[in-house]
This record gives sequence, C-alpha cells and structure tokens, in this order.
Amino acid sequence: MYQSDWILRQIELMGDVLRRLVDALREHRPDDAIALSREAVEELLDTDPALIDALTGEGLLTLLSAGGALDTYRSHMLAEILLARAEALDMSDRGAEAADARTRARVLLEAALPLSDGSDVERMRELLGWLEG
Repeated sequence: MYQSDWILRQIELMGDVLRRLVDALREHRPDDAIALSREAVEELLDTDPALIDALTGEGLLTLLSAGGALDTYRSHMLAEILLARAEALDMSDRGAEAADARTRARVLLEAALPLSDGSDVERMRELLGWLEG
C-alpha cells in the first residue's frame, strides 16, 4: 500500500512540475522553463540536476538501470523533461545545448520503448518520430 501511495504522489508531483514547465514554454519564458526542468529532474530522480546534465545518454541509462533493469517510467519522463528543456534552450539561442538534450532524450526513448507497454509506447513512438522529423 505504501509503495503505491508513493508512486501516485510522484506522478502527481511530476504532473504539476511538467504542467508549469509547459506553461512557461507556451508563454515564451525559456529561463523559467529551464529552471523548471531542473526542478522536474529533482522530483523525478531525487538527485542533483547537475549530475544529469553531466551524463551522456548512455550514462543516464546506466543511472536509470541501477537495479539491473532499466526504469522505463523514469526514462520516459526524463526524456520528456529533456525535450522540453531543448525547446527552451532553442528559444534562448542555445542550439548546441538543445541538440545535446535531444540526443540524450533519444537514447532514453530508444532504450525504454522495447521494454514498455500501454499508452507510454504510443507517446514514446510519437516523440521519436518528432525527433526524426
């Protein structure tokens, strides 16, 4: 019971942060969106966002596979955060950093997709298609 309550709380927290992040993007507030992406990483992974920023896509996969199997939920959510951050970075004329965020998101999505099921699969395919287009 405790674990399912914790999971539901995490989803609720992530939803709130992601909603605010999307609002900041829609309102063309890239600095706020970047800050919110860091907050989202902290909520999702309970770690310093600077660590996530320092890791390659493969490094992120290793971090998210600490228990021996890739955490597909966190991989998908981190990819969503990285893609939102990439959009904010583009708004701030930081194209190289945006491209790096997209590359790391692609690595996460490509690894998580074959291990996932349900509605996550459709969304991951949509994001990968967007990255390819």
